[in-house]
Amino acid sequence: MEQYGLYQVTIPLPFRLNHVHGYLAQEENGWTVIDPGLNREETRTAWKEAFAAHGIIPERDIHRIIVTHYHPDHFGFAGAMQQWTGADVYMSEIAQQIGLSTWTEERFACNRTFFAQAGMPSELRQKLAENDSAFYHLVRPLPQQMKPLVDGNTYRIGDLDYEAIHTPGHAEGHICFYNQTEQVLIAGDHILRKITPNISYHGYGDPNPLATYLHSLEQMNRRDIRVALPGHGPIFTDVKERIEEIVHHHEERLAFMLERMSGAMSAYDVSCALFDRELSVHEHRFAIGETIAHLRYLEETGIITVYDEQGVNMYQKVR
Repeated sequence: MEQYGLYQVTIPLPFRLNHVHGYLAQEENGWTVIDPGLNREETRTAWKEAFAAHGIIPERDIHRIIVTHYHPDHFGFAGAMQQWTGADVYMSEIAQQIGLSTWTEERFACNRTFFAQAGMPSELRQKLAENDSAFYHLVRPLPQQMKPLVDGNTYRIGDLDYEAIHTPGHAEGHICFYNQTEQVLIAGDHILRKITPNISYHGYGDPNPLATYLHSLEQMNRRDIRVALPGHGPIFTDVKERIEEIVHHHEERLAFMLERMSGAMSAYDVSCALFDRELSVHEHRFAIGETIAHLRYLEETGIITVYDEQGVNMYQKVR
């Protein structure tokens, strides 16, 4: 894929979602990398092959690394690529703060408390703690002295000038890039064609990420977008239709959740009712986070209420 000086680089991931797309952008003063991936040898190999295909000497030619958001499949290799290339790393200030604090022993301890409050059984909590520890090295080394991406500022990427747009919801501090003339969106994980971006709450940050995400989608839907370059899945053109599908998906999910709720239930109970297939440990993290994001949305609307029962948050419909 080559459009507007942008080249898509597909990087393998060790999950059911088995890839992430990074991008190479050629400018007059060198090359930009967007979303370098997870810190694995397979990631380095993918970038080596991409650099070779374009005659790029990374230590000389890569001058900037842009990270759309702090999730590890986009951010994890940024520090290693910075060491490799000497390039500056750019992220929104919010994403920098969270990215540097999420994969730490302090956060892992908070996660254990969070999963207990969600009503998870101890065996699954132990597996998730081990999964946390596995991610420690998949995001290190952390990038140093990062520079800010600023909402509303203009950035030259490839052949075009793009407005940086803060689009939180999937991740706090998530940045998309939009060129109005050609109606091109570098979408990160804000809008994806084949899957719905995970909207999760994990015990810190934005207390109602689903409401935030739906607002971000509404703001994006006001723009004319001819083509979207996403972080996963195919490049696509039916952006307005896809936004409507995603909004409808969450409306259905909220209605289904209310239908399945009976009496007082923990978030884990609700999650098991929503995701009635076998999940990997990694997928349990997404499932509980997405469940709680939807529960918090319903709580904010006054449809359900929550109370503490021996250290576990219990949810029930308001009668």
